[in-house]
Amino acid sequence: MTAQLLASEAKTVGSTNLAKFLDETGRDLADVYRGNNTWTTILRRAELLPSPTTPVPSEAALLKRMHSFLHVDDSERAVAYRQFTADDAPGYDDLDEWEQTLARMLFFNLWDKGGFTSYGEGLASLRTQHAVRDELGQLLTYLMRTPRVRAPQPLTGPHAHIPLSIHHAYNRSEILAAMGVARLGGQLPGFFAQGVLWDSANRTDTLLITLNKSERDFSPTVRYKDYALSRTHFHWESQNSTAPTSTTGQRYQQHAKQGSHILLFLRDSKDTASGKAMPWVLLGPASYERHTGSKPMAITWRLHHPLPHQIWSGTATPSPTA
Repeated sequence: MTAQLLASEAKTVGSTNLAKFLDETGRDLADVYRGNNTWTTILRRAELLPSPTTPVPSEAALLKRMHSFLHVDDSERAVAYRQFTADDAPGYDDLDEWEQTLARMLFFNLWDKGGFTSYGEGLASLRTQHAVRDELGQLLTYLMRTPRVRAPQPLTGPHAHIPLSIHHAYNRSEILAAMGVARLGGQLPGFFAQGVLWDSANRTDTLLITLNKSERDFSPTVRYKDYALSRTHFHWESQNSTAPTSTTGQRYQQHAKQGSHILLFLRDSKDTASGKAMPWVLLGPASYERHTGSKPMAITWRLHHPLPHQIWSGTATPSPTA
């Protein structure tokens, strides 16, 4: 499918409304955001949206980030993100702590390698990005009318302050921002490529699990054997350097006694069918039950929330829109 074909269909529909285009053509969001396409670039190719005489600084880069919102599937996050597409968007400093965390999730979804001295500065810069705000607002509005966007199922207990929801999808930027690990002047999501994270502030081991590890994307040394044993038990292999007697290995085994926690995130593969990075679904907290072997340790985790049927069926995470 070519950008020119999509532009031709947009011209036939004759509207700048994304939902109207999708409804009348039978296309889905994966079609619109395939390759380097965005709704704005399609509209400009169709001559339904004027191209700026002078390119708006950073607009092209921000439009390329629109696909990073296709997986949003809880109503709270969609509403929180969408408020920053309005002309009267709140200032970062006017938000409470929970809202600021959601704002940082949005920030790092747009700027995963930073680029600003503060979150307020970055979010305020959106005021000049009229095309970006319009497209993101339309995208989130469309998602909110689909069955995939559901009410959140918040984390509880020691993680109750983290705005992540059980069995909902997140990308790396959102996860790191929500956990408080991503920060300006420190760890930036665009430079983080690990599958495990020890978050000392929350005393939590976060495990980012990819089920199907292709030879192209994963070397043999990191092609760990991870799979669901049942709806409540998950088999996971640690990093090759982790022995049961190591600090990390002991923390995995003794986390309940030591007062630390385990959070599991799961995705089917590294990329979606359209070549975009696949998000992870938060399975929630888990508890150590047993292990075998060393370097890597083969650990059985007990999930506090049973796997949803659509994940357990075939042990595969639900595919996002794109």
